[in-house]
Amino acid sequence: MRYFFVVNPNARNGLTRKLWPKMENLIKSQLQDFDFKFTSAPLEAIDIARDAAKSNYDVIVSVGGDGTNNEVMNGILSIKDDKERLPALGFIPQGTGGDFRRTAGLTSDIEEAVNILLRARTRRIDAGSISYLDRQGVERQRYFLNICSFGISGLVDYYVNHTTKIFGGKVSFLIGTLRGIFNYKNTPAEIIVDGNSLGKLDITLVAVANGRFFGGSMMVAPQAELDDGLFDIVVMKDISRTRFIMDGQKIYKGEHIIPPDVFSLRGKELIVREGNLYIDLDGEDVGTTPATFRILEKAIDIVVP
Repeated sequence: MRYFFVVNPNARNGLTRKLWPKMENLIKSQLQDFDFKFTSAPLEAIDIARDAAKSNYDVIVSVGGDGTNNEVMNGILSIKDDKERLPALGFIPQGTGGDFRRTAGLTSDIEEAVNILLRARTRRIDAGSISYLDRQGVERQRYFLNICSFGISGLVDYYVNHTTKIFGGKVSFLIGTLRGIFNYKNTPAEIIVDGNSLGKLDITLVAVANGRFFGGSMMVAPQAELDDGLFDIVVMKDISRTRFIMDGQKIYKGEHIIPPDVFSLRGKELIVREGNLYIDLDGEDVGTTPATFRILEKAIDIVVP
């Protein structure tokens, strides 16, 4: 087995850079054939992973958080039409949020993570695809591994990504959430799922979920499965600031879905045509609606315990 490690040295507020020599020694003691490269700029992991995928590595490992996982997956899937067999996606989780890690049952222990890579047991899971507008108004297309959402979560992401993570993911997300709550206004938008309109709703948040957790351990989609061929779509409409704060702890336990204001449904495609709702893609603020989300069934193999 040939392994390639895509290392984000800035993960965990820069701690990954300091830990890498220890990780590298551990990897050398367990794996015979591997290479690695550090990222040095946002989105660079996409290009690094794409080049590794073209070079016939068996497993491409994301050493970072949910954002790094997303970029590495995008690099792998970017050549899906050119190769019959894609490399598997492996993980040494180093992020502050760790949301995909929770859904996939991965470990944050470095030694155990390397052992999991050595065993190379894989699971084929779905992925999501989204077309949207970037900050310059240019249409873009990206894949997502975990959850893509729009509304208050996109604004929260903007604030989270401009807040120090030195106190850990949960505190960073809490600060970003509070700033988002007090600056976001519910926005009317028509939601269309598998061709059926839900009508024009005052959107607080819509989560298009492959995984279960986002926002640093919030269980926004408690019934989501990574390989069922469907999105779990959670809609929060016309939620006041007071209620959002008062009910905030319910989402960590997955107890927030209480119709009619918060409801869920399943589907393969979601369209929102109205613009200017901020988008959160696997923990990163990437742009705005209008947007189209589609499920990609059994899109990628991941290395699991």
